[in-house]
Amino acid sequence: MADPEATMPCVGCYKPVYTDAGERCAKCGWPVCRGNCPGLKDPRHHGAECDILSLRPECVLDNMADYYRHDALLPLRCVMLQKTHPAKWQKLLQMQSHMECRTPGTEAYDEANEFIVEYLINNFFNKLDAKKKNLEVSANIIHKICGIIDTNALEIRHPDGAELLALYTNTCILEHSCIPNTKHTFKLSPANREDLFQITVKVVVSVLKDQHITTMYSHALWGTAARRQHLKDTKYFACKCPRCSDPTELGTYLSAMRCFGDGINPCDGIHLPEDPLDDETEWACSKCKIKVRSSHVNMIISQMQEQVDSVQMMGGSIPMLENLLCRLSTFLHPNHYHLYSIKHSLVQLYGRQPNYISLEILDKKIKMCKDLLAITKILDPGNARLSLYSAVLNHELNSALVFKSKKANADGTQKTQDEVKSLLSEAKIVIEEALVSLQDDLEETAGKKLYAVIESSKKDFETYCNKINISF
Repeated sequence: MADPEATMPCVGCYKPVYTDAGERCAKCGWPVCRGNCPGLKDPRHHGAECDILSLRPECVLDNMADYYRHDALLPLRCVMLQKTHPAKWQKLLQMQSHMECRTPGTEAYDEANEFIVEYLINNFFNKLDAKKKNLEVSANIIHKICGIIDTNALEIRHPDGAELLALYTNTCILEHSCIPNTKHTFKLSPANREDLFQITVKVVVSVLKDQHITTMYSHALWGTAARRQHLKDTKYFACKCPRCSDPTELGTYLSAMRCFGDGINPCDGIHLPEDPLDDETEWACSKCKIKVRSSHVNMIISQMQEQVDSVQMMGGSIPMLENLLCRLSTFLHPNHYHLYSIKHSLVQLYGRQPNYISLEILDKKIKMCKDLLAITKILDPGNARLSLYSAVLNHELNSALVFKSKKANADGTQKTQDEVKSLLSEAKIVIEEALVSLQDDLEETAGKKLYAVIESSKKDFETYCNKINISF
């Protein structure tokens, strides 16, 4: 992630700009990509807000992220709709804000008050004659806007890497489910003044008559407790979807623990929550009578999360990842989401680093890829949320199968033509699946780059097959 002190998105076009050497808006002093950026005068971008931001004339080079708070720009632009687009302002006010849950003293209220409300009022609105501008700029209205944004905003990844937030009055009414049946994508349309980032909502699995059309407002690879807590904290509702209601999470066991035993007798049972919709539920073993309090489970999982995050941030070498996988596997079900994360990192390293290209390692990689793909397909059958994960896994599975086809068998004998063809036939299927899973992600940078990598691998694969006279 870019250092917020080193780069910021241009207020006109959102391209990342280097703050220490970048240009500034001639009127308000905010960082821009260039002085003649078209977005600086465009009312959809910087044009309408520039007059407000120029009320604070001082420029700084230190503490840039505090002085130029880009997280305050969307609330400011929402306020400006009163003047620039009254009809959209009225639509905005009709969106859910959950102000009844965002009272003084709550974390959401206090954070918004410190970083958004006071920032805008003290630095800009207090210097503005709001009556002349026909603007309502009270603390209450800004807090409401912050609630609307937190509840309804969608994250957009700009092609140049910036992370943006946007509000869509129709899309925001979609119901949540942890197994969504739609996927939304964004298309940058610079020529469209009314809709710069066009959103498309696509049904990705069959929706039967009377079924609800759903999206997802959490992470598909979090366990039930983490997803439900995130939704309570950010969207103010308790999810009761089929996945959350099932202790096994649709048979994936993504949150399951190994039984701790009674300290004397070991047990190979699995601990699952008796009622996953009850935050205080006990976790019961599938084989013995041992039960564990949810608070104890949450504490263990939180500690493990810190370990996983720490290893990943340090670069996650194979020995480090394998060591952590071994230690956590003592306590967690093999499909647990912490182990999924570690294995997903390992399969991208196995077979690609010296000393990790043996037949044994390749077989381990193949099994990991297939295990993770099985989980991924259950949790996200339509590639609504995990398309990049699926593409990476299929790509790595292709790589391992091709590599294995070139190696001798464990007994030293060379593979027969039929054995090679069998491996390469499977490799062909999975690399094609990798490309298919990315078909709706080509407007975003990550999806586009990954597609290009996999497409190149597919060409290399086809060249290799032709070279050894293998056809399908």
